Amino acid sequence: MNIPYLFFTPQGRVKNPDFLEIVLETCNKNDFIVVSCASGARSLQATKELLSAGFKHVKNMGGGYSSWIENGFLVNKPNIPILVQST
Repeated sequence: MNIPYLFFTPQGRVKNPDFLEIVLETCNKNDFIVVSCASGARSLQATKELLSAGFKHVKNMGGGYSSWIENGFLVNKPNIPILVQST
């Protein structure tokens, strides 16, 4: 599942104010959770926040998705149609 920790806005990166609330609605504090992002930096911040909130089994995927690809690990991308909004 994808629960953004930061949003990319015209003003720069902005923390998702609902991040913790959404995770609490989706996951149990005893669930085993691996947090990732592209490089591992944002996910490290998110991991720290989850641990501070009392989640017991949270790990950051060091190096993120980029490192996953560089190490040749399997990626399975679902075939989901992309919806394009015309203007």
